[in-house]
Amino acid sequence: MTPKGGLTINLNSLSFVDELSEVELQDLRERLTYVGYPPPEKTTEIKSILSLFLEDRSLGDLSTKEELWIELVNYGYKLGDRILTKTNPSLYGADVEELQELLSRLGFYSEPINGIFTNDVVSSVIKFQENRGLDIDGTVGLNTVEEIRKLIRPGFDTSLNEAIKTISPGFMTGSIGYSVSFNLPNVGSYKEQIDIYEKTKTLCLEKNILASFASEADEEIEEKNIINYVNNKQPALFVSFNDSDESFVEYFKGSFSESIIGKKLSEAIGDKFNISVSGRSSNYLKNTKSVSIVINGKFYQIDKIEDLLAFLLDELNKLLST
Repeated sequence: MTPKGGLTINLNSLSFVDELSEVELQDLRERLTYVGYPPPEKTTEIKSILSLFLEDRSLGDLSTKEELWIELVNYGYKLGDRILTKTNPSLYGADVEELQELLSRLGFYSEPINGIFTNDVVSSVIKFQENRGLDIDGTVGLNTVEEIRKLIRPGFDTSLNEAIKTISPGFMTGSIGYSVSFNLPNVGSYKEQIDIYEKTKTLCLEKNILASFASEADEEIEEKNIINYVNNKQPALFVSFNDSDESFVEYFKGSFSESIIGKKLSEAIGDKFNISVSGRSSNYLKNTKSVSIVINGKFYQIDKIEDLLAFLLDELNKLLST
């Protein structure tokens, strides 16, 4: 099984996997399955699934099995398995992601759900503890976990992080209906890139939408700067186009939550253009406060983008009107 998308993980950096014993390989299979990935059988499949795990969590290349096992342990924690408190460097893992999601559902947290126990998370924990009459220390122990779980209603899966997107400034911008930010790949000549930007802007204006661009023609911009741009703009939707030979759409799906609007938009695009859809937890999807999707393939090209954008913006209008 080969993960979809433009992987940035160098498979050669995972050469240590070839040297694992059968016991270690079995442990690795079980841990990858435990954190939500399909059970790999062959060593080549293990490397591919492992690459997807590392990319989803923005871990970069790992060069030793010891580094790998540390990450697998961190992302194998469930909320309550350990005490969460502010440390330097910050604690991180699946239990922190679960905490962020649950606090978000309860209305105490609206920042990106990234699995890192930041000062924003501590502040949210303190607010929750104050609200519930618990000891106020910003530390998440068993009492705080039990109180959180007591308040969560089964099936209540809309988080503040997701809901707040529907009331962000990007949804109402004066005479313009709402705003959408784009990240376009630097592919083709400078003139071709400029044509794509102009076409996108024109299409949006025709739909009464304000277009903004987190990327710039002919310039490579760091991922973190694009994310910061989007979070400052707070558009109704962030669309990142990725140059890929394979066509598919991605929306945010974490271990404990998913973007409802992102999923509906992605599925609509998938049905219309007969391409696959998947939930992922990549940086663009999990660290942006806006509803975000990643469109992989060649749709950003001048002869293809018009139909896709027209359909996407119409679908977004339908969702917002309901």
